[in-house]
Amino acid sequence: MSGTTEGSGTFTHVQGELAWTIAEHRSPSEAVNMTRHLDDTDEGRYELLGLVNDCEIALYWDYFWNHVVAANFDEHGVDDLARDVPEEIRYAGRGEYFADVDLSEWDWIHPRHQWRAE
Repeated sequence: MSGTTEGSGTFTHVQGELAWTIAEHRSPSEAVNMTRHLDDTDEGRYELLGLVNDCEIALYWDYFWNHVVAANFDEHGVDDLARDVPEEIRYAGRGEYFADVDLSEWDWIHPRHQWRAE
C-alpha cells in the first residue's frame, strides 16, 4: 500500500464542490464523470476557470494563446480545447480577462479565482 493519503477515487473539496454544482444544474447521475473530465483537462496548457450557461460550458485559460476557451462537456469528456486564435482576442493575462467579465453571472468559479468576484 502506498503512503499517499489520497487515492485516484478520492475527490478533493474542489472536485466535490464542482460535482455538486453540476448535479444541481445538469445530471446528478453523471456529475462525477463530468467532474473527472473537467479536472483531468485542468493541467498544463489549460486551467479551468469556471462554468457558465447552466453548467453547459466550461471556461479554460489557454496559456499558449493567452485567451479563454469555451468548451462543451458531458459524461464522455470535454470538447477539443486546441484551436487557432485570432490575435485580437488574446489577453495580456488572466487579470485582464477577468477585468472584463461579470463573475456574478457564472454558475461556478474555480476557488483559485473566487477572490476576483469579491
